[in-house]
Amino acid sequence: MRLLCCTLALAVLSSCATTPSAHEKILVEFPVHPETRDEFITALHEILHDTRAYDGCMAVTVWTDEGDDSTVWLYEEWETRAHQAAYINWRKETGNTAHLGPFIRSDLRFHWLEER
Repeated sequence: MRLLCCTLALAVLSSCATTPSAHEKILVEFPVHPETRDEFITALHEILHDTRAYDGCMAVTVWTDEGDDSTVWLYEEWETRAHQAAYINWRKETGNTAHLGPFIRSDLRFHWLEER
């Protein structure tokens, strides 16, 4: 939970926004094998250009916790949740993220964020 709070705080502070954003924000939690985390991050960065170019994607950044080498986080901003859902479906349909499977040790978790 501490990681989630710190990641969210850093993402919000880095945006320098003075008013709440209408965009949908999500943290995607990737539980990875610690011994291949850096390789996973490299592979992830190679496909994120497609994510950033996808309709409705406003931002996506990779985050890690220096004390936890078994989790990688994506902080994403989308115009709507429907845009993010369409993107996830596109990734599933194309199979263009299948090469990431061996790095992941359990199910991904999706944390939708509410700005308050």
